[in-house]
Amino acid sequence: MGFFDRLYYGKAGKRDYSEMDMPKNRVSLFFLVLKDHLFDLIKVNLLQLVFWIPFIIWTYLNLMAIQSLDIAAVMGTENGAAVLLSEIASFVVMWLIGLVPCIAITGPSSAGAAYIMRNWARDQHAFLFSDFKDAFKGNWKQALGVSVLTSFAPLLTYTAVAYYGQLANSNLAMMLPLVLVVAVMMVWTLMLPLLYPMMIGYELTFRNLIKNALLMAVACLPKMVLSRIITFIPLAILFVFGVYYGYGIVIVIMVLYYLLFGFAFSKLVYASFANGVFDKYLNPHIEGAQVGMGLRPDDAELYDDLDDDEDEEDEEQEDENDEE
Repeated sequence: MGFFDRLYYGKAGKRDYSEMDMPKNRVSLFFLVLKDHLFDLIKVNLLQLVFWIPFIIWTYLNLMAIQSLDIAAVMGTENGAAVLLSEIASFVVMWLIGLVPCIAITGPSSAGAAYIMRNWARDQHAFLFSDFKDAFKGNWKQALGVSVLTSFAPLLTYTAVAYYGQLANSNLAMMLPLVLVVAVMMVWTLMLPLLYPMMIGYELTFRNLIKNALLMAVACLPKMVLSRIITFIPLAILFVFGVYYGYGIVIVIMVLYYLLFGFAFSKLVYASFANGVFDKYLNPHIEGAQVGMGLRPDDAELYDDLDDDEDEEDEEQEDENDEE
């Protein structure tokens, strides 16, 4: 049973490090964790991927449907361009409607992955499968609430842009609700990196969960924007690669990236940023909560010097006792 226990729980513990060995900042800690858990990220990604299969299948079916359009025949008709755009728009709307249940079911798995990434981003051990399952079961209600709200975001954004954008052509006042809807969706996108880590780390009502994530996302707006940009860097690199080598191979690489690595990498980035935000706004106000977990304490060098002095004094005392 030892092999199966290790497979389910993971390998507990690691060699001891002194505080001087700990990273000084979260950037160093992130790359240290990335190096130590590179292959474990693939396992977490596969755990999440199971719940994204409906999304993948639904998206593939809609892409096939769009490709089946006889573009030449449509363009040959009167107002062909308008008809083609109308047909594509109808496919997009159907795809976005179908995404609602596809994205809604992914919330609990995001909570499970967030727990593991939260621990790794603090240089703590996590039992891969058992911790994923426990966080999944313990937070599924709130996680489902977050993922349901997230699932409607693409549909609402597209509908608002299409509807209010058309009205704005004749009435500029309609730009106000359009901008408002887009701004709300952008803020929600910046809140998401905080919602799941906060959910699994703190006992909050759903209302307070949303409220705190909103306040901290606004307070740390540049950081939250940066967290999103970092997760899109691999896609930007692939886009540049596609300009020179064609987008066929790029699509294949992008699919493989998300199938094996992309979801988990994004969760690790978000957890690293979230830990820093919580250390600034939440943990100092919670009795017993630790700040800067995984990072070198500011007084580590002082205590290390004191320990060295004590070791030298002990050695000198031992030498004196030996001489006597």
